[in-house]
Amino acid sequence: MACLLLIIVVILSGSRTGVLTLCIVTLLFYALRYRKLIHKRRIFLISGGALFLISLFIGLIYLKPASASGRVLIWKVSAGLCKEHIIQGNGLGSFKADYMPEQAKYLSSSHADESDRILAGNTNYPFNEYLLLLIEQGLIGIALFLLSLIAVFRSNVAFDTPAILTLVSIAIFSCFSYPFKYTFVWFMIIYCFASLNQREVALRTIRFNKPFLLIILFILCFFLIKNIIFERTWKRISLVAEKNNGLLDNELSVFTKLYDEWNGNPYFLYNYASELKNVELYKQSVNIFLHCESYINTYDLQMQLADNYYQMECWEEAERRYKLAQCMCPSRFLPLQGLLRVYVKSDNCILAERIALEIINKRIKIPSYTVTIIQEEARNYLRKKNI
Repeated sequence: MACLLLIIVVILSGSRTGVLTLCIVTLLFYALRYRKLIHKRRIFLISGGALFLISLFIGLIYLKPASASGRVLIWKVSAGLCKEHIIQGNGLGSFKADYMPEQAKYLSSSHADESDRILAGNTNYPFNEYLLLLIEQGLIGIALFLLSLIAVFRSNVAFDTPAILTLVSIAIFSCFSYPFKYTFVWFMIIYCFASLNQREVALRTIRFNKPFLLIILFILCFFLIKNIIFERTWKRISLVAEKNNGLLDNELSVFTKLYDEWNGNPYFLYNYASELKNVELYKQSVNIFLHCESYINTYDLQMQLADNYYQMECWEEAERRYKLAQCMCPSRFLPLQGLLRVYVKSDNCILAERIALEIINKRIKIPSYTVTIIQEEARNYLRKKNI
């Protein structure tokens, strides 16, 4: 009954990776559990199983071809991030800061075609945990990961046990998604390794004395409680600001205090800078956004920076940021609208007319009311100029 419910949930979730993982693990389980019975026909059964999985994989790709092509684009761009620091990697958390500028660079080059530009979106994860490990930790991280796998496979492990099959499922899922983003997956991995250790599997472990563990636990609890207090205060102030449609003096002072005690969460910086922009404190907002840019450099952040510079009448910097946002996600219309307004305000009629024509003739990826309004704004400008 549990297996039936699991199959139904995976299918209804629409997760192609989940379906593929479920099929692989099921075949692996029965192949290992009944290997003595299938030994005589192993060539026929292995060939049949491989053919089934290949057919399933191809079928799942054609089920959502645009999504599959989008992931291939992400992998191609991500591969470019590995070149500079292939040995030690770019550093933990560097993907969110480096990927979108790299995507902008790739899409602006001759290597990208029109389909790539249409598919490109705002990306925070490479949809492959191994590729993420290579980008952020380099070959050193990959080597340590492989050593841990060797330690497991050299142990006296029964590969049809739930713990091993769970780890295999996570390993397969990691090829096409980002399971390590979720705390539950980390708990499951810890539980599986603890389960293997309880079964007296020959996994080598490091033993610590109790006082040392208590000190470590106390330090971790201290920082955990401090982080929880920070996050709860941030959430409370954000809700008040949303309710009041902007920051009041009291909330602004609390945000400033939280910034001084920042816990390392870049999304707090983004939220704080956005709130400063909403109350027209553009210069302070720019400073916070520039700080945030070192941790998460996305299309949305570049648009926020561009809007701030536009309000400050820094036309050159606003133009640069709108162009960068447009290169990151070429299918978007908002950066073009921003450029049109910059050129109109700075009396650059030639570029304004060129952008207006580009907006009108641009291919629409997803029709929306916003796109209609932007195109109408471009038409109105051309009518005024009698074009």
